[in-house]
Amino acid sequence: MLHTIHADFYRLFRSKGFWISEIILALNIISGVLLGGTGHVGVETGAKQAVRSASSWTGVGSLINYSSSISMTVLFTLIVVSIILGVELAQKLYKNNLTSGISRSGFFFAKATVIVAITLGQLLLSYGLAFVLGTLCHGLGTVPDHFIRNFALTFLLQFLCNLAWVSLTMVALYLTHSIVTTFVTYTLGLVALTVPAAIFPKVEILKYLSLNFNYALTADKTIIQNTAIVAVGFILAFTALGLITFEKQDL
Repeated sequence: MLHTIHADFYRLFRSKGFWISEIILALNIISGVLLGGTGHVGVETGAKQAVRSASSWTGVGSLINYSSSISMTVLFTLIVVSIILGVELAQKLYKNNLTSGISRSGFFFAKATVIVAITLGQLLLSYGLAFVLGTLCHGLGTVPDHFIRNFALTFLLQFLCNLAWVSLTMVALYLTHSIVTTFVTYTLGLVALTVPAAIFPKVEILKYLSLNFNYALTADKTIIQNTAIVAVGFILAFTALGLITFEKQDL
């Protein structure tokens, strides 16, 4: 299992696709710091707009502002997932691991370990670059009350939400062995997960299926709690479904 993890990181860091995607992600963040806005995927909510108009892109302001554009980091994380897992499934390279004595569950959890590390790394890279550039270009900025606590909550919940998206798309990859499915699932999911709340507006928990969280929402304990519950639920359910799918497949 450790050998598989090491091999995955080795191939990833030698992949041109990985470095190209990281450069594009960095350029998106740079545009936010220099031009005052980044790209985003999905519908931009009022909460997002409020965060962006509240402060400039100083060091601290960049951390707050970029929390509303985290969907771009999710997208680029999924690109890396496609490189790590999608290519291997599409080209049936996993057979080399399985024939060498690695069990299907061992293969699955080795990939999951790498993907969790990459998801964390993408978040750290995004916020780290935003903070450094914001500080260099516009100064540190004013630190709001309870900033460390609120940003830590934001980072943790976004990490969980990102893992939830990754877990969902991994199931699609294991089912279809198609890289395209990753992005189709994410695109359709952004729309489909808002439908239950529209149909049943009185069911509070359904509002959090969109797996969207930003710094401005840390003021509401109910939102924090429900977002965490939904994200962890997605992670556990879709990780289990992904493992069962891979274990039962006729390879």
